[in-house]
Amino acid sequence: MIRSKGSSREIPIKTVKIKGIYKNPWLSLEEHQVITPDNKKGVYGVLDYGDGVSVLATDADDIFLIKEYKYAIKKFSFLLPSGSVNKNETPLKSAKKELLKEAGLKAGNWALLGITHPFPTNITTTVYLYLARDAKQIQKPEAGVSLYKFSISKVKRMIDQNKITHSGSLVCLLRYFYGKK
Repeated sequence: MIRSKGSSREIPIKTVKIKGIYKNPWLSLEEHQVITPDNKKGVYGVLDYGDGVSVLATDADDIFLIKEYKYAIKKFSFLLPSGSVNKNETPLKSAKKELLKEAGLKAGNWALLGITHPFPTNITTTVYLYLARDAKQIQKPEAGVSLYKFSISKVKRMIDQNKITHSGSLVCLLRYFYGKK
């Protein structure tokens, strides 16, 4: 909802037409023709990628990060174990599966730290942010993924140095560092 200038009433952006552009098993892209609050025609590209999870796994005072190659940015990246919320699964169940699959970790104590919408203008995704305390490695990480354990101070330096740039990871770490634990 957008508030118009000089008015307290809320005026939504009106959707006129939706056209499917592209779809595969993981995402769909639509073009939305709209009328803006100032009565002008506009267009939004809306990507539905499904919901996701990011998991901050800890062992005492240390934080586990993974490092893997990210195709779209053509770089190796440090991040928290993250992935999709599968259909017919709760976000928590998907978070537990991603932590085990990607990092080979299992945790005994779980808490929801919050949610984030990575790019809400054009992407419908909600990312659920979890804290997994007392994490233990019970198997090897999946192929192509390396597991690391760092102190909180080291992770903060990595953020300052732009070594961690994944949005779900950054918001999850922010909630952990400054929120209720």
